[in-house]
Amino acid sequence: MDHNVLIVGGGIHGVGLAHDLATRRIPGVHLAESSVLASGTSSRSTKLVHGGLRYLEHVGQWSLVHEALRERGILLRILRGLVQPLPFVLPAFKGDRPAWMIRAGLFLYDLLAGDGGLPRARKLGRDEVFQVAPYLRRDRVEQQMNDAFLYYDAQMLDDVIVRIAAFAAVKLGATFDLGTRVTSVRAIEVNGERGFRCMLEGPEGRRELTTRTVVNAAGAWCNSNLLSWGIAPQVSCLLNVGTHLVYKPEAVNKPVRECAATLLQNSDGRVVFFVPWNGRWLFGTTESVLREGDPRGLRPPEEDVRYLAEAATHSLDLIDPEANLEESFCGVRTMPLRGNAASLAAARGTGAEREAWERDPFSSPFYVREGTTANISALSRETVVDETVPGLLSIYGGKYTTYRAQCENIGARLSRLLKLGGTTGTQVEENWFLAEVLAERPELLKSSPDVRRL
Repeated sequence: MDHNVLIVGGGIHGVGLAHDLATRRIPGVHLAESSVLASGTSSRSTKLVHGGLRYLEHVGQWSLVHEALRERGILLRILRGLVQPLPFVLPAFKGDRPAWMIRAGLFLYDLLAGDGGLPRARKLGRDEVFQVAPYLRRDRVEQQMNDAFLYYDAQMLDDVIVRIAAFAAVKLGATFDLGTRVTSVRAIEVNGERGFRCMLEGPEGRRELTTRTVVNAAGAWCNSNLLSWGIAPQVSCLLNVGTHLVYKPEAVNKPVRECAATLLQNSDGRVVFFVPWNGRWLFGTTESVLREGDPRGLRPPEEDVRYLAEAATHSLDLIDPEANLEESFCGVRTMPLRGNAASLAAARGTGAEREAWERDPFSSPFYVREGTTANISALSRETVVDETVPGLLSIYGGKYTTYRAQCENIGARLSRLLKLGGTTGTQVEENWFLAEVLAERPELLKSSPDVRRL
């Protein structure tokens, strides 16, 4: 076989896995990305490295919060400058979650974080609120706020981390093809060894490679890939659109660097963030269901932009918000749906249906859109790794914050399967080569450049 692992998808999970495998000194690790690194949801997040305070409302997600808080501490240590502490104001307004519940949640949050290197939560006085969050509507704070708290999470340059991890993986021996689609994956057996023959189409034309294992890490396109390869998915998923608004620094009458972020409960009970980011202000996010079609190049839905604009009016006192609205963007989260094996088995379809799905995979029953009864906010953000066929793993869902731990688990699984490699080294600063990046490729540290070559 030409390779040991072919990874399809250059987002945080695909690149993170390439980095993990490279630190284990597993040879023959290759990644193919159809566009540029972090071209999808991995560059369209809320830019937070956090445990997910709101997930504490669901006991079943406490283990995920614990894992995310542990990973927050690791990323703060190994990626200093790319991941930085961020203070949050958490006001408790009349009609919101009661102050005692917020206080208890913050206590548990700090407890689960352990010695994560960040200050503990504390209560804030009203004057302190106006000092660190001058953008909050004064009338709401004075008339409706029962209490307020300060807690800490962290903030990141999401797309930059993907590119730095890719640079590190190359330093350690992995290889990449960008602008390259994997158009075919076929199971083969060569001299008694099972693997896959894969066809790639890229800037240099078509080429074929063989590999012992394949990892489908394409996010929202995971099931689309499988269907195009003639493989029936085992996991159906809901594609969840998260929209953000970006405001100019002039939207707030205080320098961005002197302000805290805030977590707000909107009038419908949903949570939104107002975050100082990269010298500007970031406001989001939404949780709407992708309505139709391939999400590639998706623009923020008008109703999502309108929802956020109304939420901003409800809680924020921004200076000329329309004139100071700089841009909007959205990412598409993949939410794996559990407990549906029987319905999926029945939905495999006839030959004609399968051919239709291969032409238009997002119309297949493996992508759940309009009509779902799922409560999106309550769906777990845990990563689901499915061995779709022997030797081919598909990665669904997950939080950016926990990507390193999840890639460590998948890397260990592949290491056992291949009988190659040692333990992971992604938690070791030396395996990130930050000094070399600064000297050799400083453009990788700029947010969202179109970097086509490693």
